[in-house]
Amino acid sequence: MLFFVEYAAWFIGWNYALLYQMGALAVVVSWSQYVVHFINLVSGYNATTSIVEAPVAWVDSPAGFIVTGAAINLPAIAITLAITVLLVIGIRQTAIVNLVLVVVKIIILLIFIFATCKYVNRDNYTPFFPSNQGT
Repeated sequence: MLFFVEYAAWFIGWNYALLYQMGALAVVVSWSQYVVHFINLVSGYNATTSIVEAPVAWVDSPAGFIVTGAAINLPAIAITLAITVLLVIGIRQTAIVNLVLVVVKIIILLIFIFATCKYVNRDNYTPFFPSNQGT
């Protein structure tokens, strides 16, 4: 019985590790698309087909897997290496980077809120609590 419990714990632990790897993979690939979009905005160079797409892709047709002709997702690899180096350096530096990113996100949200305040129609809020229409 003890062997079964240890095997189940080992199996669940490795499944969690795979789950976290797949989650990190999805996040890094989406960040990679943001990097390519930023490069396109700044320089006008469209690098989507050359450095972001995977070499092999799945299509919903009888062909299944197809070769895309792309090399590899270079921004995703660079982002993964940068995060790995940051985590290896230490927890304090990781916390500082996390704090900076959170502050940047909050500033962006506040800019959005204050920039769009003039488009709010206050007449839509009167009466704020409508009168009771029931019995």
